[in-house]
Amino acid sequence: MNKIQFYFSIIKHSILHPKSGLQLYESVMQTKDDEKHQIKEIEIRPSTFNEILSNFFPHHELTHNVIDEELTQLYSHLENFTKKMDSETFPSKTKPYPLNYSLDDQSGILMYTLCRLIKPELVVETGVAYGISTSFILKALHDNKKGKLFSIDYVFRPWESKNMIGIAIPDELRNNWELVYGPSASKLPKLLKSLGKIDIFFHDSLHTFKNMIFEYNTAWPHIKKNGFLLSDDVLSNNAFNDFYMKNKLTPKILQQKNTVKSYLGILQK
Repeated sequence: MNKIQFYFSIIKHSILHPKSGLQLYESVMQTKDDEKHQIKEIEIRPSTFNEILSNFFPHHELTHNVIDEELTQLYSHLENFTKKMDSETFPSKTKPYPLNYSLDDQSGILMYTLCRLIKPELVVETGVAYGISTSFILKALHDNKKGKLFSIDYVFRPWESKNMIGIAIPDELRNNWELVYGPSASKLPKLLKSLGKIDIFFHDSLHTFKNMIFEYNTAWPHIKKNGFLLSDDVLSNNAFNDFYMKNKLTPKILQQKNTVKSYLGILQK
């Protein structure tokens, strides 16, 4: 898809699907607004995977060998999916998201381990894309034999489609999953109101200040005591920094392997 085709497809899609067009326009405007503001440096130094686990669960008995053994089948499934997608061209109907949209393996393993240790009943995430991070959460719920994940996602670009949301999730893990289709601005408050209290909230949707601070503020009152809020790309703007400073919280930050500029933020209530 060349540049002319790219912009023509967006214009055509926005005319045929005005709600999606408005969502796309809003995301672009939020991104442009973020570019006007200098990003503050997070004062908390990044922690390793082991440091984070030891901080929250000093007596846990899940070793790396046990975790790797439990995830062997999922690793293989996701590796095959990634190889298949490597041959596709982005952006297109067959590859609507770049592969680096997803959490790296280390963050996915952390999500899995966290869910295995606290055995959550209710988990909410925003942003699914192919469903790679979703798969790690669902694998933990499957192994726990309890819990349900509600994922909010929406398509508003012409090369995206609803049937590609979560396409990487293995069939055997889908029993504990419900996709809530729509923008988080409208769907998240309604979902949380219906659920009451949740164990984990994970932000991985539109990484703009306006959207991230909205999701944090909306989700936080619904998180149980000792529950967790996790957020991808916490250095993309000042939302995460402002939120934990305002609420006098001490975050843990995991540097993701796929890029030195990508960090996963973790807050415990």
